[in-house]
Amino acid sequence: MSKVLLSVQNLKTSFITPNDVVKAVDGISFEIQAGESFALVGESGCGKSVSALSVLRLLSANAQVTEGRVMLRDMDLLRVPEKEMRQVRGTRISMIFQDPMTSLNPVVTVGSQIGEAVLVHQKMSSSVLKKRVIELIVRVGIADAEACYGNFPHQLSGGMRQRIIIAIALANEPELLIADEPTTALDVTIQAQILQLLKDLQHQLGMALWIITHDLGIVADIADKVAVMYAGELVEVASRDEFFEHYSHPYSQRLFDAVPQLEKRHEALITLPGSVPSLRGDFSGCRFAARCDLKQQACAEKRIEWETVSDTHIVRCLRSSESRKSAVAVKLDTQDIKSDSAGASLSVKNLKIYFPIKKGFFKRTVGYVKAVDDVTFTLKPGTTTALVGESGCGKTTLAKGLLKLLPVSSGEIIYKGHDLTQLSEHAFRPFRRQLQIIFQDPFSSMNPRMLVGEILEEGLRALQPNLSDKKIQQHCEGLLQRVGLEDNVRMRYPHEFSGGQRQRLCIARALAVNPSIVVCDEPTSALDVSVQAQVLNLLKSLQLQDGLSYLFISHDLSVVSYLADTVAVMYLGRIVEMGGVEQIMKNPAHPYTQALIDAVPSWDSNSGKPIIKLSDNLPSPAHPPSGCHFHTRCPQMMPECQQIKPEVISLTAEHKVACLLYKK
Repeated sequence: MSKVLLSVQNLKTSFITPNDVVKAVDGISFEIQAGESFALVGESGCGKSVSALSVLRLLSANAQVTEGRVMLRDMDLLRVPEKEMRQVRGTRISMIFQDPMTSLNPVVTVGSQIGEAVLVHQKMSSSVLKKRVIELIVRVGIADAEACYGNFPHQLSGGMRQRIIIAIALANEPELLIADEPTTALDVTIQAQILQLLKDLQHQLGMALWIITHDLGIVADIADKVAVMYAGELVEVASRDEFFEHYSHPYSQRLFDAVPQLEKRHEALITLPGSVPSLRGDFSGCRFAARCDLKQQACAEKRIEWETVSDTHIVRCLRSSESRKSAVAVKLDTQDIKSDSAGASLSVKNLKIYFPIKKGFFKRTVGYVKAVDDVTFTLKPGTTTALVGESGCGKTTLAKGLLKLLPVSSGEIIYKGHDLTQLSEHAFRPFRRQLQIIFQDPFSSMNPRMLVGEILEEGLRALQPNLSDKKIQQHCEGLLQRVGLEDNVRMRYPHEFSGGQRQRLCIARALAVNPSIVVCDEPTSALDVSVQAQVLNLLKSLQLQDGLSYLFISHDLSVVSYLADTVAVMYLGRIVEMGGVEQIMKNPAHPYTQALIDAVPSWDSNSGKPIIKLSDNLPSPAHPPSGCHFHTRCPQMMPECQQIKPEVISLTAEHKVACLLYKK
């Protein structure tokens, strides 16, 4: 039997619109061997997901495959009847979709949803079915399978929901599993667990894996073969080792250049100029030429054919031998950073934010959710303090408490000599100008019915009512130019922009009232690496120009290592370690910090770092463990950790840790 499991040959998929045709996938060809891991890499909008949906024939009504063949062994999937194709989906090919919450039915238990996937292709009694479903839940690494069987999706964590999606996909042991960005919305520790789970299941079942991602660390961790996609076509295909050692296309080079790293923190990240070309027209030459610094006359005149680099490596480029020359990065002059007086620093002392748990007919308080539990830190003028930790640890709650968007239970927030917790809403109003926030999801944080100009003007009109219409308009036009957008976008709606452009609009809105402190809540979590680099460069340049202070919330440690000056690691409402970015990233002291750093996928094959796997059982802040909150997951737990709350120990002048492994 041939080793080739899936063969895609000259696949073309188009979307038919009232005015024209969008060629989303334009003639791609590749093969996936039985048992192989194949990674498809590229920016959003390049056609990665559409390629997978075309193979499974799950396209929307206005899309159609116009040309090509998709061979699953000896079966042409594009030409079999729909009835036969339904037998292929779920049994021979399964797919994990990107968002686990929207992929699950919120009103049906997870056990029933897994059972449904089994019953579509197999007939069995209810007792045998339940046993089979529980086996699948155990297989994907959920310990309490019996309890999980009867839970609804909202009762599970993000990592557990993704495991349920994997269980559904594996219900009939497919030959090929397609995973579309399976870890995008997950914390780094949960991401490491899911990737390890996929590798283990692939080994156990002998199935092939097709993973779609823009994270090069994931590619290095899981792939055997890599294909890079740009503007609807493949531009480079190679084995994993060949790709990371000898990537040859200029687009691949720029993807690597755009990745934030600790070593790049004193220079601007190299970004791609312009944007992905429109797929509505015909191309005469290289699709990347308009953004390529190696382009020549021939690049625009003729179709670029494949060049052979080695037996396992091909590239679509006329100057592939020169592409590994990195662009020259611009050094940032951090010595002349503008800063306010020392009084503009933000000092947080013993801050607590508790939410009451009410039960019974009279809604009596029976306990508290300790979302933020005795947090102390200082945000200095003109610097960035990063707040890192898993989802649910209290990062966003802390940020909203600082801005008085949530009530504070106790503690102090000192800014310019005032304790903000003691101010009434009326007295706090003048401080609204100084403290602004950039929310995680740029689309849902803007009113879809308001024009961009109205969104930017809203804060100015509320906080500076004496400004004239002309001055407000001039100010907004200047803001748009500062964040790299043209002033004519004022008359457009949020849905007319890309993700990166929408995030720029959110940054412009936050800067509209000239703040001194900006809270950035996961501002790059949903962005491609190239767009992320543009946003990070923008945040750094604005800080240098205006002396802004950032409280940067993130679980992406590569972004934190590039942008932050100080890092605070948060776990279950408490800060367990804090220090300078180089101290934390190179010499982490707390076992939790070590686990976070070691869970980050790396393409450096010589890193040799150990992998610390944390269990997917973050305790509830409503019932936190006694003593050290982390002791239930800590690989270095000692008996006293269960009883004694760790004191904060100073390892150096800046580096502090709350752990019983360290003594005063």
